[in-house]
Amino acid sequence: MSLELAVDGGQTNLRMALVHDGVAVEITHAGGFAYSAETDLLDSVANAVTEAYEALGSPAAVRRICLGLTAAPLQPDRRRRLAARIRDRLGDPEVWLGPDMVTAHAGALGGAPGVVTTAGTGVVCLGISADGGAHQGDGHGYLLGDAGSGFSIGRAALRAVLAARDGRGPATTLTEAAREALGDLAGLSQRIYTSPAPVRMVARCTPWVAAAAREGDAVAQAIWADAVDALVVTTAAVLARSFPSPEGVPVSWAGGLFAMEDLVRRPFTDAIQARCPGVEVREPLGNPLDGAVRLLAGLGPYEPLMLTAGRDAHV
Repeated sequence: MSLELAVDGGQTNLRMALVHDGVAVEITHAGGFAYSAETDLLDSVANAVTEAYEALGSPAAVRRICLGLTAAPLQPDRRRRLAARIRDRLGDPEVWLGPDMVTAHAGALGGAPGVVTTAGTGVVCLGISADGGAHQGDGHGYLLGDAGSGFSIGRAALRAVLAARDGRGPATTLTEAAREALGDLAGLSQRIYTSPAPVRMVARCTPWVAAAAREGDAVAQAIWADAVDALVVTTAAVLARSFPSPEGVPVSWAGGLFAMEDLVRRPFTDAIQARCPGVEVREPLGNPLDGAVRLLAGLGPYEPLMLTAGRDAHV
């Protein structure tokens, strides 16, 4: 029996599928990765992967694991160290490790040329050109990028709440929503700064920011409009770098924010078609976990973006 594992991991959530002969037969979840000065990111990722593996019953004889991770290290040495930790934890399987933009693209477009924008806690966009070249937009993290992400939406909402409280900004129903979700607003900034997972804490504000926008709050509506504009700018930039003409180029999406049809998906698709006439906006074939499962059969155009370690590492 051929057992493999597929992983889609981000800052808020990690999903792992047990794959038997190319088919996902069981899926489990674990917590995401903690980003803080007090936490070793490699340990945080390895711990989340181990948690999911144990939730599957620690299956023996897993020959390969394919991981698409928000936190996949860019430095080759750190990526190899992470792969080694995962191999040690899971009984020495072959490890295929890369960024989540790869599994998102593979899930949405199945390896075909095109552009896929992923928007969840963070944001990244990947274009695979007709000649197999890879072009990335954003994915620079919450301090330097992630424009239009769940984190950026939550941060904008909390800034608006604190500005209204200080008298620096307009009144907004986000204030009461924040109080209901987070408690007393006094000391809110300190609680966020000292949280073991501040990025996750801020990103989890998006449901009540969405509710306020749907109820007509102008501040909340502007926050969502700005987020969509940022996603469109990123996508258009990758399109321009990947393809000489947008005519017929597939554009798709992944990530939890795109589940919001009214606030994100429909405005995004309308705006990208207006900005880049001729693109072919497509519903994703599957999600990033589906993409990780698909890659177990072969990396194809994504091979340069993935680290393969252990055993023969055939791709």
